[in-house]
Amino acid sequence: MSIKFNNDWNLMMFTISTYLVEISEGEESYISLDDSLRLREVFDHHKFTPEHIQMHIMIQFNNQIVIGNDIPSGLNLWDDYIVGIEKFLNGENVEIPYGIDPYLMKLISINSNSLELSIVGDWEPVKVFAQDILPKRELFTAILDGAEHFWNTLIDYKVFEEKDIKDTASREYPKLMIKEIEKLSAKVKTLFK
Repeated sequence: MSIKFNNDWNLMMFTISTYLVEISEGEESYISLDDSLRLREVFDHHKFTPEHIQMHIMIQFNNQIVIGNDIPSGLNLWDDYIVGIEKFLNGENVEIPYGIDPYLMKLISINSNSLELSIVGDWEPVKVFAQDILPKRELFTAILDGAEHFWNTLIDYKVFEEKDIKDTASREYPKLMIKEIEKLSAKVKTLFK
């Protein structure tokens, strides 16, 4: 499902879309969270593990692609976004790994209302995959809504309940992530009124 966030005060709109990635013969194909038939096939596949979900996240702002198909997919990207927002809200500019490949996500404060979001390669010469200046509150709210939708989808499909998972992953992990998202959402509303 694409999550749309519209702030009526200034008509800024984000659209966040999450896709699971299926790799066949070296080619990636994207499966929308709205495609219930394909999603069920992915979750039921014997090789699917909820601890390591290959995904692609697309972010659009005012109908312009900020993070699109040219950004490599990665494992557990929603975790990276949540960690990035948490660090940023704790007063840090952020530079963290994006997925498991050598990519970095950067969140750098520009002023009280704006930040620069970028995804770059972690090698020389640095390749910039995405870079944009965006409104903090609206971006964080949209990202957290997208993450919550993702985790609720995993709960709805009972992904952590029906799969044999390793001891390192709790069956309650999606619910714990939603609680973390709710805490961060409340903090965003408090900090960026």
